Amino acid sequence: MKKIIFNVYAATLAATAIFCAVLMTEPGQSLNVPRDMVLGYYQNAGLYMVLQLMALGGLWLLSEKWGMWNRKLMSLASVGVLITFWASSYAMPTAFPTEQFTAEFFNVDEADQHIPDSDQRVYVVELNDEVRIFPRYHVQIPHVAGWESENTEYAITFCGLSNLPMVVETDYGLGQPNLQVLGQAHNNLIFKDVNNDTAIQQITMQSEFTDHATTVHPNTLMEWDTAKSMYPDAKVFVYGMPRMIDKLLLDLFEEPLKMQRTQGEKFIFPTLDLTDTRMDVKTEIFGYDNGRAQIAIDPEFARANDGYQFTLAGESLVIESDGDIVRLLNADTGLQVPTHNGVHYGIWTQFFATTHVLL
Repeated sequence: MKKIIFNVYAATLAATAIFCAVLMTEPGQSLNVPRDMVLGYYQNAGLYMVLQLMALGGLWLLSEKWGMWNRKLMSLASVGVLITFWASSYAMPTAFPTEQFTAEFFNVDEADQHIPDSDQRVYVVELNDEVRIFPRYHVQIPHVAGWESENTEYAITFCGLSNLPMVVETDYGLGQPNLQVLGQAHNNLIFKDVNNDTAIQQITMQSEFTDHATTVHPNTLMEWDTAKSMYPDAKVFVYGMPRMIDKLLLDLFEEPLKMQRTQGEKFIFPTLDLTDTRMDVKTEIFGYDNGRAQIAIDPEFARANDGYQFTLAGESLVIESDGDIVRLLNADTGLQVPTHNGVHYGIWTQFFATTHVLL
């Protein structure tokens, strides 16, 4: 009987530790683990680890008292639990180290040789009379690239699963953040701010555990050849791929991301409702959230309707397009508003279920 009790105890501890590691890494989303469970574990990770360490101590006590496992086997079991602790807390930021503080920028001519023909999409940010260009190819590993301008710190965040860049002021009211990759839910990244003990869903860029939200700035989607012609003096972010694992990660995700962006193919992780059929779920929309209402604009409609004006929850907006590049402007001020450029409609509606559509 003692052997049965001990083995059940050991198996339960092992299963719990492994589940926590799976929960906070990509396999958890393959199992459709609820978003609230991911956030709940992160918010209380210290408590869960202490409880598991107490259970591990109990296992050692029983093993010694009942003469079950030898100390070598118990030590291996202990190392296994500690590895799951590392995996749940550090596996994602280790695989995808953000460049909030270490991003490097090059001139257009220098960057040109680092933009692959296979992925020419870039995101252009115009702030404080300077232009920065962020190639999708180079932001998909670090997920965050930061810079400072006129005493304000900014960053572009990018989620490859959602195909979504977001440009924000990094200080959102809690002091200087340190954004790292926590995991993802509903095919969209979740960042952890390790300086301020909160989490941020990338598509909303709002703190999950406080009432703070980032200030979001516009970016403009275009192709590299267009961008380098329009902005020859721009600064271009280039991720140097300094680690051997970087190329491995790019190769590993190349085909899955192609499927993620292909109409008719399933999303990588089965966590989306996909009940809104007003557009194809893979449509790469221009989404806009003004805090009171949201709208998803079909890209073909946007590119064919330069000057189209409409109202969203009291805000007058107008589409500006040359048939290729699309910007959404506030019709009263003429200023560009921050759109979610290229995000998949099926992911957009997961977070903004009451969205309006324009198609």
